[in-house]
Amino acid sequence: MATLIAINHRLLESIRDEPKRMLVPISGYEKETVKSLEDACEPIKDLFDHHFKQYITVAKMNSTDPEDKLTQDESAAIHLYTMEWTKHDNSLYMKLNQTLRSVDRSKLTPWFKYLKLLLTAFFKLPPSKDTLVWRGVREDLSALYPMGKEFAWWAFSSCTASIHVLESPNYLGKSGTRTIFSIQTNSGKLIRACSYFDNEDEILLPPGIYLKVVSRLDSGNGLHIIHLQEIKPPHKMLADPFDLSKLKHALPSTKPPSHTVNLQKEQEYNPSPSEVKHALSRIKPPSYTVSPQKEKECSSSINVISKPSVQLSLKKGKFIVFLNYEKVFIRHFCQVYRAVLPQI
Repeated sequence: MATLIAINHRLLESIRDEPKRMLVPISGYEKETVKSLEDACEPIKDLFDHHFKQYITVAKMNSTDPEDKLTQDESAAIHLYTMEWTKHDNSLYMKLNQTLRSVDRSKLTPWFKYLKLLLTAFFKLPPSKDTLVWRGVREDLSALYPMGKEFAWWAFSSCTASIHVLESPNYLGKSGTRTIFSIQTNSGKLIRACSYFDNEDEILLPPGIYLKVVSRLDSGNGLHIIHLQEIKPPHKMLADPFDLSKLKHALPSTKPPSHTVNLQKEQEYNPSPSEVKHALSRIKPPSYTVSPQKEKECSSSINVISKPSVQLSLKKGKFIVFLNYEKVFIRHFCQVYRAVLPQI
């Protein structure tokens, strides 16, 4: 059997391969019945070498005690997806994601049984509590993601809840040409309990997720940061594997999503009237100074006005701002500068 390797290459999977035009939705697989992992993989076995059955066996053996009310086969379907082949391009997730990105939807047909099992497991998992997730690549993709662009990512997208993971030497590091995406989404699922990489908090986004570029930052030193927000698509991009209204688990009671404002260019975040009313009610007096938690030569002021916007003036530095209602965070890459609102 080929040796499995310990680096999670999915966190660095190229986004350049995503189609530059809209594709037809992913559908047809939902009509299949849920099979065992062995039966679900039967139609795709010829896409892999003779070791494929051994990978299936490993996935089943590592899924004997599944969590989140998954069956062994459902958990094993996710486990198999996360396994890395020695030859990276032979990994199941690589072949599946290439097919999901293909203009020719007929190429998905052999994958229908496995997709049914995999997506059934995916949608049975509770939503991740982390609604801001990160992924990155070792290249400059900023030209492909202009401000305001709306698009779909057709493959599964592996993300992390911590930017520090991407900054480790095994992944992007802290130098060289890099693009980091910060993604505001409610569709992510934490798959650690099912993953071959059970030491990482990998958050998986579904194929067909629809996103918009809401902020961009050229931070220097070769690093480009692009902030994406999940938005409602013009039509359903991915057919539901089953009637999702039958799910037993309730949606988590998380905070409202953060909203990012790009400070390099004058941009306004336009919240709903109720969001404005709530935010303004929490901030007294209407202006204050933000100082770093650690002693650094940097400060800024925030002025909250009656119309639906937040004005920010900076003395120095480049920042991305997240408005969270309870607190205002100003992030300078990994450093967090916090202004605690007075108790009302």
